[in-house]
Amino acid sequence: MKDSDHDLQGRDPGLYYRLRRRHYRDAQLAGRYDDLRFGGERARRDRAKWRAICRALDEAGVRGSILDLPTGTGRFVARLLERGFDVVGADIAGEMMSVARSKLDDGARAAFVQCDSEALPFADRSFDCSMTIRFLFHLTPEARIRSLAELARVSRRWVVADYRHRYSLRYARQSVGHFLGLRGPAEPRVTRAQMDSELGAAGLRPLKIFRIARVFSDKWVVLCERVEK
Repeated sequence: MKDSDHDLQGRDPGLYYRLRRRHYRDAQLAGRYDDLRFGGERARRDRAKWRAICRALDEAGVRGSILDLPTGTGRFVARLLERGFDVVGADIAGEMMSVARSKLDDGARAAFVQCDSEALPFADRSFDCSMTIRFLFHLTPEARIRSLAELARVSRRWVVADYRHRYSLRYARQSVGHFLGLRGPAEPRVTRAQMDSELGAAGLRPLKIFRIARVFSDKWVVLCERVEK
């Protein structure tokens, strides 16, 4: 799937999600993914997102073990290791994780597990924190809730997740373009109420939102707490 095909997400989110699951399991894509997604100008945005993640982790005082899902090519693994975490990277794409492994020194406190976000192969409360970044926006609302519920289940308390929201110039441009017949439907984004509802359905309570940038960003990093039943 090419980036220009993303208007499919607005027309048929279920089909988009199925195609994305297949898309990321491409060995050629894995080999050039970092340059495509995090090189050039995107590197600045990547650093800004990492700063927001660190603020969330520091706010919660998280220590110990952390699940990074989907870990992809290990975008955050080395940085989490530097902060003293024991890291488990999980992803549906073994091809991506092969690249992630190749970046680490022998003896690094990191393991990698190939699995589906909607059925994690970990026991309840296995990690001090679970984290999902640049993932939820690919999912349908129903799949988001199932995946978030799994992240909540395997965490002892904390979940850090990022959401793409509607309160941005990007979403406004897409919506106006669709209204004028210049493009397909805007990529699905959530309101604050929709996000809170999804997190609640997954057994999570949002505690604090960390913005990636003061303006022009359509992304939130959200610190959540598992709700005890």
